[in-house]
Amino acid sequence: MKRFFLIVLGLFAAFTLSAQQKELDAFLAQAQGHRVTVDYEYVIAGAPDITVEGSAVLQDNCFRMEGAGLLILCDAVNIWTLDLDGKEAYIETAGKMDYMDYISELTLEDNGWLSGLYNEPLSGNLIPFTIKNIHFLPPSGDMTIFTPDENTFTGDWVITDLR
Repeated sequence: MKRFFLIVLGLFAAFTLSAQQKELDAFLAQAQGHRVTVDYEYVIAGAPDITVEGSAVLQDNCFRMEGAGLLILCDAVNIWTLDLDGKEAYIETAGKMDYMDYISELTLEDNGWLSGLYNEPLSGNLIPFTIKNIHFLPPSGDMTIFTPDENTFTGDWVITDLR
């Protein structure tokens, strides 16, 4: 699921969409040079279906996502996936992904929300998602929200560092 979070965020950096999506291209282009805040929701099919909601802040190649009990931070160099309650951290190098390889049926809705399907690469499951409450803010020079606070890893943390 972490890969899903990253792919949804990558939508704001993607400009390789089909020609029929001119309006969507223009919308996504607005994200460049802004700090963007969004709420997101996706549904994992099952018995019962599971709906996951969260929020994100994006600026340039950095992001901060909160949802599904996780805090995921990226400063464009490293990605930290933190379970604050369980005191577990997974750290990896941020790499380039071709986000659009995993997205289909991306649509800009009349209400300004984005919706589409995420093709989960490991299982092949199609996961419907919605990105809503999208706000384009002036960029901020304060990028500290995209890295863990220096006091985060005090105590008994289990850290898996794959950098």
